[in-house]
Amino acid sequence: MRIAIVDDDPIVCQSLETILTATGTAEVLWMANDGDAAVRRYFETPASRPDVLLIDIQMPGTSGLDAAREILATDPAARILFLTTFADQSYIAQAMGLGAKGYLIKQDVAAVGPPLQAGMAGQGGGGAGGAGEGARPQPGPSRSPRARSNPRSHR
Repeated sequence: MRIAIVDDDPIVCQSLETILTATGTAEVLWMANDGDAAVRRYFETPASRPDVLLIDIQMPGTSGLDAAREILATDPAARILFLTTFADQSYIAQAMGLGAKGYLIKQDVAAVGPPLQAGMAGQGGGGAGGAGEGARPQPGPSRSPRARSNPRSHR
């Protein structure tokens, strides 16, 4: 599986790349540190389009939400999994409302493999906490099993 990682913290990008390549979960095509760069890199060439785009929700400049909205407007088949430190229900609802495949709380980056594989399969981003296909984000801070899926993402 080919993925791209977008986060304003280069340490998060590097940590995810290390985990994903060391475990053989994914090949990291590229990394970016803001939403504008993500959109630009995503559409550079057909070969630069990842199987799954892992993107932070909140970044300086163009947010992950805005970048995902722009990508999905042009490529509705894009598989996007949001990465966030925020268990804030409004952020998660916005992300899932865009058609994202799921989300992953950053504290659980070591468990990123199953949600990525579910996103690649066109399922919701369930996995790490047992949230499978059709699960809905739960309200409230950090009641989260780490990854949640989007029932709207099953097309």
